[in-house]
Amino acid sequence: MQGPAVVLRCLDAKSPVLREIRAGLEEEGVPLVVEEVSEGDALVLGYAAARLSSLDVGIGVADEVCVHHAKRPAGSPALTGPLSRARVLGHNAARMVVGIPLK
Repeated sequence: MQGPAVVLRCLDAKSPVLREIRAGLEEEGVPLVVEEVSEGDALVLGYAAARLSSLDVGIGVADEVCVHHAKRPAGSPALTGPLSRARVLGHNAARMVVGIPLK
């Protein structure tokens, strides 16, 4: 993995939801690395992504969006929400990294 970045794990790297999440992160100046995997729900994907991220923040996308922090328990994500809130969840993932209040 190159440089510090939030890791996003998803089942479909071509999903339009990823564009919204990426936009939310970019608006806060935080880079994103996307990894497509073959299985898992948003919670499992988010926790695994957080553990892989050098910034300790990961995002899982499946039937919903799950923002996780590596220091939280596996079953206790920082944020979850519907796919329709992807951009706001991207913003908030970036804000967790930067250390400013969530939207």
